[in-house]
Amino acid sequence: MQRDFARTGIKGLDAILLGGLPRGNVTIVTGGPGTGKTTLGTEFICRGARDFDEPGLIVTFEVSPDRLVADAATLGCDLRELEQRQRVKIISTTRPVFRQEVQQADSLLVAEATELGARRIFVDGLAGLAANGNGGAPRDIFHMLIEGLHRENLTALFALDAPALSAALGVTPEEFIADTIIKLSMEREQRNSVRAIEVMKSRGHAYLLGRHSFRIADGHGMEVFRRVEMPRGEVREGAGTVDLTARVPTGIEGLDGLLNGGYYKGSTTLVIGISGTAKSVMALQFIAEGARRGERGLMLTLDEPVAQVMRNAASLGIDLQPSIERDMIRLWYEPPQEIDVDQHFARLEEQVSAFRPERVVIDSLSSYAEGLGGPTRFRDFCHALVSLMRERQITSVYNFENPEMLGMSSMTGEYRVSSLVDNMLLMNWVELGDTFRHALTVAKVRAMPTNRTTHECEIVRGKGLVVLPRQVRVAPPIAPFADYYGLLSRSPERRARTQPPGESDRGDDLP
Repeated sequence: MQRDFARTGIKGLDAILLGGLPRGNVTIVTGGPGTGKTTLGTEFICRGARDFDEPGLIVTFEVSPDRLVADAATLGCDLRELEQRQRVKIISTTRPVFRQEVQQADSLLVAEATELGARRIFVDGLAGLAANGNGGAPRDIFHMLIEGLHRENLTALFALDAPALSAALGVTPEEFIADTIIKLSMEREQRNSVRAIEVMKSRGHAYLLGRHSFRIADGHGMEVFRRVEMPRGEVREGAGTVDLTARVPTGIEGLDGLLNGGYYKGSTTLVIGISGTAKSVMALQFIAEGARRGERGLMLTLDEPVAQVMRNAASLGIDLQPSIERDMIRLWYEPPQEIDVDQHFARLEEQVSAFRPERVVIDSLSSYAEGLGGPTRFRDFCHALVSLMRERQITSVYNFENPEMLGMSSMTGEYRVSSLVDNMLLMNWVELGDTFRHALTVAKVRAMPTNRTTHECEIVRGKGLVVLPRQVRVAPPIAPFADYYGLLSRSPERRARTQPPGESDRGDDLP
């Protein structure tokens, strides 16, 4: 039999509940002071009356009706207007009076509910309701309370301060008397505090497990963001494009030849290197090339504000403004210092759904690492990111900063995300004589032959990064990369030439 749900209307919460609160279930919202219990309950009533034609009662013991109305206004909810239209009724009373009223068939509370046609009730404060009631056991009194609400076909939601839980319910744990329990909390992430919501249980009802993030926004109220690690639905088999051989040119002179024409459409590329090795330059070229070909591009920058990105592009002779005005390119900056990853990922999904880009760049992926609290959560985030882009068939490039200056003992360090991506490009400095020179190595390309020869690069105004051919010859004493072994090690070694200058070494050319 299909369950009937009372939708909360709170953004993201019904998705976590897989439909809403089951009608007939007793729901307790528990949490410490200031975690948002009253906000959730007020919105449950307000949105029910306003959006779903379900009038509701709010019972408050400590907060005055005027204060409740004022607080609700900051959430975008006009309780006063709903009261005037007889869609909401606010009742301020005491716990003993309320307990007595719900146990009587002819109580004033029942009369109010009947007159209003109420379908929902929010009781802001469960503590003390099930205690000292005519000498009865706390559990029996609480059941009488619930039965009184059920007789009127009210979907009931109670708020309960977490420290008061055992005192409010006596020796009976809450899991034995509540059908649905929603826990709100404030959690520490380094020096920041993040709001979290978790459905602890919901009898006879499936829901999304784990702790999810939420925020309370002025004018909008509660917004819930499911945890990044949660699967986003069934992965579509054969999610690739019709033409599985389709290529996406990079826009970087000399690189497409090394990649047999560019990246595969829908593939994921990790560009790894220390700061200053032209990773951001390559990202700008990739996005600009897409716009030139009529492909929308989204660039998420965590390191530099949009104005600075525009300036950097202009200094290379790349004018992004016309493409931005035509809505072919969108630049999005979000500071990574106190990022909430669930909220951030939800915004990314919204951007991808609304803008429908064919190319996405994140500069840089390593900026997430500090805010995600460790390698495991970072890897989970990358899993979700790669899955999102692959499902939408977006060709994506993620920059990743490797802290090693010369040489690489590990490509992604403790984060171990290299196995998640299709392609990896290593960007490095090579010290020859007294000069640092740009170096690029194609370390991994899935599903195509790969030449792992290290190539020299240079940044050219009007072009950006250019990958130089291996056979390039320059005047002594500056030798080309082809004259050295061990370019990515910490001590490159000059080798003797066995063939005339200008001819490439065996194996330097792509097959």
